[in-house]
Amino acid sequence: MSPSKWHLYIWRGIRSDYTSGIGFAVGRSKQEAIEAIKAVSDDWAWKSYAGELLTVEPEVHDFPYGDWISGGG
Repeated sequence: MSPSKWHLYIWRGIRSDYTSGIGFAVGRSKQEAIEAIKAVSDDWAWKSYAGELLTVEPEVHDFPYGDWISGGG
């Protein structure tokens, strides 16, 4: 991956409580994407869940990219 090219990073199956959560960010590197998530996180959430961003490998997508997730029922 080119460090100057933007990518969409998606972490699926994180922040699990009753169901799995998802994290996503756009960045030129995995670390830049993680920093973008940190910037919008409350301190308690970051302290509780940040490790998952390092241990779960994200999907990495170039643009354009589309996806959807159905709701449970």
